[in-house]
Amino acid sequence: MIKIAICDDETVMCEKLKMTVSSILEKWKEEYRIVCHSSAADVLWGPLDFDLLFLDIKMPGIDGMKAAGGLRERGFFGELIFVTAFPEYMPDAFEVEAADYLGKPADRERLERTLKRVLKKLRTDKEESFCIRTANWCRTIPFGEIYYCEVMNRKMFVHTKQGVVDYYGKMREAEAQAFPYLIRCHRSYLVNPRFLREYVGGEIRMENGERIPVSKNYRQAFMERMLAWMEGEG
Repeated sequence: MIKIAICDDETVMCEKLKMTVSSILEKWKEEYRIVCHSSAADVLWGPLDFDLLFLDIKMPGIDGMKAAGGLRERGFFGELIFVTAFPEYMPDAFEVEAADYLGKPADRERLERTLKRVLKKLRTDKEESFCIRTANWCRTIPFGEIYYCEVMNRKMFVHTKQGVVDYYGKMREAEAQAFPYLIRCHRSYLVNPRFLREYVGGEIRMENGERIPVSKNYRQAFMERMLAWMEGEG
């Protein structure tokens, strides 16, 4: 199921876009859920329980562009599509990795093409993503965004390019889900080999400058996995 949020302070425009998107997805026999919001603040500070966000720009209070930047900082890795009557903000859309920038009202044919491309990407990302589920929310993080995971006091910390995501979880469950993208190097750490820059004296130096210990109990298995990964990459 694809989970979609639409944010537009104009209720009529929000409902119209919802109906159009619904009709396209029903035609494709896609399972979906769509929730409309009239305030960017509600989306920015609410649960990140959606895969795709349609976002207006000119809104009272927090505008759509600021909300998009805030969502990326919070760790939202889903797809963003701006729907606006103001073309002058288009260059800024690239800064927040928007999938598209549509005029208002959105042209149906253009919307269909964009949705088809976004759905394909979302499926690929979910196949190669770390999925976090708690009682109140769920989130998928592409492995290409994760530097490493660590566990402390029954809590998992996922270190990503956008920041740290934490939740209560177990290392063995995280390791099972992350295989083969992340490698265990310590009882408390899983590392992403694509961001490993150096291994010296029992310590990993990551691309982001952080240092991760490699314990004796995991050293041999870690080296074997690293060699296998390097051969696969080559």
